[in-house]
Amino acid sequence: MDSSKIDLIEKIKALPNSSEDGSTLLPLVIPGIKTNQMTLLEVVEALGSSLTHTNPAHRVVGTQFLADALHALPRSKLNTDEVTFLSTFFVDRFKDHHSVTPIVIYAMLGLIEQENITKDNVVDLLRGLFKEVHCQSQLMNHRRNIYSFFKYCLLNKMEGVKELGMDFVVGFIAAMDGEKDPRNLVLLFAIIPIITSCLPLGPFTEELFEVIAAYFPIDFVPPADDPFGISAEDLVLGLRQALSSTPAFAPYCIPLLQEKLDSDLSSAKLDALHTLVSCCEKYSAEDICPHVSPLWVSIRREVVEGSSAEAESAALTALTAMIMALERGAVSQSARDAITSLTNSALMECLGHLTAPEQRLMFPSAHLLIAITIAAPGPAQHITEKVLPLLARQFTTKTEEIARKNTIIILAKFMEQAAKYPGMKEADGILTKYEHLYWGAFSQGLSSSSLAVQEATVGSVTTAMGALTPEHLSQAADTMTNLLITVNNNSLRDSIIASFVMLSKIQPEAVSNHILPQLLSDMERDTSANSGVSSSQILETLAILTCGKLLLRKVLPIIWKRAEETLKVSVRFSCQHLFCIQKVLKNNMQDNECQQYVLEEWNCIHKIISFSINSMNSQDITDPIPVLTSLSGISRTVIVYLKDSTPFIESLVHLTVIDENIDLPDQCKELVAAHPGLLPLTSRFAEADNCMVFIYEGFLIGLHPNLEVLGLEQMLSKLRSLSVIGAYPEQREISAILHASLLNKILKGPYFSSILASCLEDVDAKLSTSSTVETRQAALLLLTWICKALLMRGTPEETMWMDKMLKLLSDPSIGLNVAQCFDIILKDHQYALKAETFATVRILYKQRYFQYVIGPLVDAFNTTTGSAKQNALLALSSLLPHLPHTVLNTHINRLFPVLLQGVTCEEVAVKESILSTLSALLSHSVVHATSHTSALVPDLLKLTVNQSLSTRIKALECLGVLASLPTTALLPYKQDVTRGLKCVLNDKKRVVRQTAVNTRCKWMLVGAPGS
Repeated sequence: MDSSKIDLIEKIKALPNSSEDGSTLLPLVIPGIKTNQMTLLEVVEALGSSLTHTNPAHRVVGTQFLADALHALPRSKLNTDEVTFLSTFFVDRFKDHHSVTPIVIYAMLGLIEQENITKDNVVDLLRGLFKEVHCQSQLMNHRRNIYSFFKYCLLNKMEGVKELGMDFVVGFIAAMDGEKDPRNLVLLFAIIPIITSCLPLGPFTEELFEVIAAYFPIDFVPPADDPFGISAEDLVLGLRQALSSTPAFAPYCIPLLQEKLDSDLSSAKLDALHTLVSCCEKYSAEDICPHVSPLWVSIRREVVEGSSAEAESAALTALTAMIMALERGAVSQSARDAITSLTNSALMECLGHLTAPEQRLMFPSAHLLIAITIAAPGPAQHITEKVLPLLARQFTTKTEEIARKNTIIILAKFMEQAAKYPGMKEADGILTKYEHLYWGAFSQGLSSSSLAVQEATVGSVTTAMGALTPEHLSQAADTMTNLLITVNNNSLRDSIIASFVMLSKIQPEAVSNHILPQLLSDMERDTSANSGVSSSQILETLAILTCGKLLLRKVLPIIWKRAEETLKVSVRFSCQHLFCIQKVLKNNMQDNECQQYVLEEWNCIHKIISFSINSMNSQDITDPIPVLTSLSGISRTVIVYLKDSTPFIESLVHLTVIDENIDLPDQCKELVAAHPGLLPLTSRFAEADNCMVFIYEGFLIGLHPNLEVLGLEQMLSKLRSLSVIGAYPEQREISAILHASLLNKILKGPYFSSILASCLEDVDAKLSTSSTVETRQAALLLLTWICKALLMRGTPEETMWMDKMLKLLSDPSIGLNVAQCFDIILKDHQYALKAETFATVRILYKQRYFQYVIGPLVDAFNTTTGSAKQNALLALSSLLPHLPHTVLNTHINRLFPVLLQGVTCEEVAVKESILSTLSALLSHSVVHATSHTSALVPDLLKLTVNQSLSTRIKALECLGVLASLPTTALLPYKQDVTRGLKCVLNDKKRVVRQTAVNTRCKWMLVGAPGS
């Protein structure tokens, strides 16, 4: 025998007095068993003295070692004889001392997973467990091992379980009875459906049910320190699954649910209703028939009383589930009789309330009938036959607004459900039979003089759309379009648009042939005199409805033509049309057919260029920038879908760096030939009054990273120049933004370094003190955007540019502007330098930037005076709103003194920003304010009056958070605060009064008993 094996055997024999304990010895033994150098039986023999020792503690050690070995072995390792030997041994060990039993149970979990375990072995283990072990006497974890053993047997060793039959059921009942641990209960509830579906319950059905039902309804609040995360919902769903697992439980379960439905406990009612739904999915019609009448009474009461919307919804769902269960068994006479009886009872008790639409009971009664209608075609046919003509006639005869409104709403709901049964829409169906009645009601409602009735009817048309014929839908489309154009009511308009959107999905021809022609016709007839609300509403409606190539082809050219025609009349009106086009394109460009139409058939890009040239060259337009901005937005929307944009982009860039009189490269000739006015504008790209940069921004800002475009360096130089000398503020800003976006995407390397060196040279020249203040301010904006572009992509040069901004804070002429520019760096732009426009964005760039500048800014605030101190405070306050509170919390000790002084700042924007940050920081870590209450409380109290609305609210919120500080720190200020807030209770703004009440109440409770 190998010496190492002998040594291991000797150490095992010496357990528990060996030089090594079992946990360190086991890793040495298992490899030998796996490689057949020793067998498990040899290990058992070596453990003999500890397994049979008179001291139970020794037997625990030996059994634990054997159990751990079983769990560590491969599942195919033991042969049949070895498994039989071990199973016999463990069954005998069940009779051992109570301290050994849990280890034996754990060992069984390892043994049962062995592939060569026989059916007889499983039966022996289960019989021994049931006979010798009282489950509820074990600790929680050991009981869980027993339940896990049951589950494994049920899932993987069913033959052995079935041989035990009802003996297993009895044993399981005994093991489960009295279990209280939530984690174990979740496991048990999952086991029960397996038992009920695979084993005969026989005379123990009621006993098993009673054990389960003892937990209904679940009343469990998980402890705050629960490491397993068991929720009440886990238990509720598990118990529900167990109760509904077999129809055999029906005679006991349904009366239990009935009892809970009749109780006063709302949570029990809700749980009973949800469980009833689950039971109806499994129980047969014969199981439910005897209980239909009392269940109907309970459900009706729950709906009519309307104790809560949740309970009403659950009750209606339960009613539908009950009818569906009866319908599944409709082959039997008893089920058919039950359905008929329930339907007749519902009609008799609810129909009368439908004739009183102004009263409260109309809606609950209607909902009960609708719940039955949903369930099955038979009841639906019977109920709809009675209700549809009644409600349709009632609408035409009633004159009260509320009665007509409620009637049309309920009528539509019945029609919606009826339309789900194809037979009702056939030639001899009920919907066809009464279409003249209900369409008459809808027509009257749409033409009513009451806005409330009109709005209710529009919503009802949307609800009942599936029941209306194409002819009626077309008529409704015409009428609602006319309403949209003529009635200026936002709520009605929103309802009409929602109806149109639904109609476009059900019958797009109605939108194409009836709605769009009216809207487009009205838009074309409109003039500048009618360029207010109605025109913008029409355009917004067109933008929402235009979906798909068919409608796009019809709408887009007309709106574009209208935008061109109205350009000379009203720039604002033209921009409205262009904005509508942008929304239409955003909604449709994901579709391949729409892309092909917009980019190839309609030639959108060339249209944008032509429109831009015309707007800049027109003598009638004094300010083309709004139009160019709108066109730029359209460009950004479509250019990303151009399959190969490189030739077009290179042509655009090249046109900015060549002279008008130089021969054009071949790639530019086609573009210039299509737009003769383009070259004169692009060749003067960097001139102060040239606005081509707006169009270039639209086409270039969405380029992909790692740019390699010929002429880009010269174009960037012109953008830098234009961002400083541009005649318009918007032009200078757009130039700086486009420059930053392109710089962000250039591939790192010598080319990028060369461009960055040119940037530094140009910016330094413009920022020099010899330049005018206006020039320096423009150069500062360029510097800010360059800094943002570099920071977001992450470059070694970023720190140099950030230092440059920090140094400029103390500049007497532009220091204030520098402080305001800190906001630009961290604030997300609407579209520039974002993932949507393919910018290179390094994660956590905001945190890195704040980490870099927080020190210099706080130092500047603490060491400077006058304007430099204010600039540092403004810069800091500009950064705070854009950072996560977790980042701010790490610097709270440095920030807090600065924030306290900022509270008294005269600058309103700074004050509001600091108060917002202070409120958020205090709510996360109020303890830091303890040593500052003497200064903070009086300052905040002063800010609750004679300040802006936002300042007053934030100051009150901060005071409210401070009220959670230790009582000893607050008592000296309690009287001052409660007295000072008394006048705030009369503030002219309700939101301030509400906040003041909450804050004052918190301070009133400071020092109170139990607070």
